[in-house]
Amino acid sequence: MSKSLLRLTCAVWALFLIACPGGDGSTGRDGRVRVVFWHAMGGPLGDALNAMIAEFEQEHPAIVIEPVSMGGYSSLSQKLMGAVQVNAPPNIAQMYESWTTQFHQLNRLIPLDSLVRGAEGLTADQLDDFYPAFIEGNSWDGELVTLPFNKSVPVFFYNIELLRKAGYDEFPGTWSGFRTMVRKLTDRGRGIWGTEMGVNQWMFGCMLRQLGGDFLDADDRPAFNSEAGVRAAQFQYDILARDSSAVFGVGYDPQNDFLTGGIACIWGTSVSWTFMKDQMTFPVGVAPIPQWDDRQEVISFGTNIGLFRTGTEAQVAASWEFVKWFTTPERQAQWAVLTSYVPARRSALDDPRYRRMMDEVPGLRAALDQLEHMSFEPKTEEWFNGRRLLGEALEKIMRGQAGVRTALDEAATLVAREMNK
Repeated sequence: MSKSLLRLTCAVWALFLIACPGGDGSTGRDGRVRVVFWHAMGGPLGDALNAMIAEFEQEHPAIVIEPVSMGGYSSLSQKLMGAVQVNAPPNIAQMYESWTTQFHQLNRLIPLDSLVRGAEGLTADQLDDFYPAFIEGNSWDGELVTLPFNKSVPVFFYNIELLRKAGYDEFPGTWSGFRTMVRKLTDRGRGIWGTEMGVNQWMFGCMLRQLGGDFLDADDRPAFNSEAGVRAAQFQYDILARDSSAVFGVGYDPQNDFLTGGIACIWGTSVSWTFMKDQMTFPVGVAPIPQWDDRQEVISFGTNIGLFRTGTEAQVAASWEFVKWFTTPERQAQWAVLTSYVPARRSALDDPRYRRMMDEVPGLRAALDQLEHMSFEPKTEEWFNGRRLLGEALEKIMRGQAGVRTALDEAATLVAREMNK
């Protein structure tokens, strides 16, 4: 065993032992059923999660949820992979679809279909209340394996005053209109840029699908280097390099520059509102992303929640009780208000708390209409690395280090090689 793998294995066992102080770990000294939950929520998102867990425990005094924060998705992924290898995963955890594919193939997860349709499950009407794309995105071979946990949709945040001065009362609905607008908004003499363009597989993917393309073809072979892919990447590059109406965005720099008035509009995720709202010194609007050719298509992002085949029957039942509680319309509305993640269920939009938020955030209602037109990135295990390779190609393009077609073709070759291993 390599030293790095040995260290990871020891770390996983340490986490497991800390979380399970006595007996088989299924109950604490107070006799309550214990559920270990690994997640990646931090900052205000972690505070919101902990507050909701406390509410759940008040309503379910026989159950205690023990959240274990991994600090970020990369760490969570590594710890989960290591825990599965040593047969010591938590009871429940956040997970992306590509991770789920691996765990499901290894038979490490309890498919939620069996619980959803069981005696303590959901009714047909309750299941139909979930947005269809979330059910599809959490299903493998027609079987519901996980349920949505923290989901977001792409949006643009824009400086209402700057757009108004440029003659815009609303955000453009097409990408061509967007390009024209950010040209008008750019005033390099005053240090104001129309927008930002960085390495963004998410934006690229939305444009790709709006143009009729896809990441992979029907046989799971790379297809993002199609004419649609070339057009999407070229469009982003042209705004940055030819129009000079965007800055190259890295990390949270664009968000910070937007909040100080240096960028008129930025691409983001709905959850970004939670991190920006207390720093806003000017009116900010939210808009759905523009479209190509009247094709309404957006890619939703975020993780789902799954149950591992670990612990006792009581722990499985308690885990399912928590997941079921968390995905009720009332709790989905509460989660959305606290974090700006989108509700997984349609009826949550009727909750008075969330209706008030939609009234207070300009453009939020229109942005939420995108939930009816969602899709997801590929679920295959290989796409975990494939997405990284696509990102490297997009970085070469945006930095002018390679032509659009050359970079995408090279990335497609590398992804195909990865998938053939």
